[in-house]
Amino acid sequence: MIIDNHVHVGWFTDGYHSPREVWYSEMAAGVDGIVVSSTSTCAELYKVVVREMRELIGIGGNRICPILWLTPKMMKRRYALPFMLRSKVRWRGIKMHWGAHPEWAHNEKLVERGLGVAKKLKVPVLLHTGNFENCHAGKFAEIIQNNNDLTFVLAHGRPVDEAIEIMNKCSNAFVDTAFMPMCDLHKILNGGLMEKVLFGTDAPINRVYYKDMDTISYIKNQIDNVRSLGGCNANLIFNHCVYQTPNSIDL
Repeated sequence: MIIDNHVHVGWFTDGYHSPREVWYSEMAAGVDGIVVSSTSTCAELYKVVVREMRELIGIGGNRICPILWLTPKMMKRRYALPFMLRSKVRWRGIKMHWGAHPEWAHNEKLVERGLGVAKKLKVPVLLHTGNFENCHAGKFAEIIQNNNDLTFVLAHGRPVDEAIEIMNKCSNAFVDTAFMPMCDLHKILNGGLMEKVLFGTDAPINRVYYKDMDTISYIKNQIDNVRSLGGCNANLIFNHCVYQTPNSIDL
């Protein structure tokens, strides 16, 4: 059983990735369930996002875990967040991307409201991490420590030393392997943190960076890489999904 904990659908810089394209690429690569957010959110296309999630669920059923990607504009527009929450999509997590939306980094009240959505829905929080001042893993240490009633996933785990430090200190902190260098994953596993790792690919964003490799091949390659490092215990990583609630992924 393999769950891809970091998948996208929708509009991106290279064009549109439809629900059907995304789901069938994952299935063809051997993935059984996906945790997915929509890049159409970045264009504030709320109706498109809901339509994409409904279509995915129509195709994949309970093997789809929809993630509600919050943006500052969504939080400020009176109709936007209520529309998403009343969409009949059963959101399994929320996402905040401080790199794509820098306002999060200097608006504490907005962050509190975002975390409040996660607490209301009783779902984990996916945080993009990168090697930048406004979104490096250490930037989120205090938030994770002060909200131990929430589960946090540090997407990409960057920089890895900061992510490891947080995972060692906080039982509610995890990472996913989306676009994670194998040397970073090796360091995490050597630190005895395998149970803190979720398999993720960032598909189909791979098409932007690896133009000569199709998404199916890319996902298969990521699976092989994790399997080579995780050895006989790699299934612990492939099976891991903190976004699940009872019967949320029916495999």
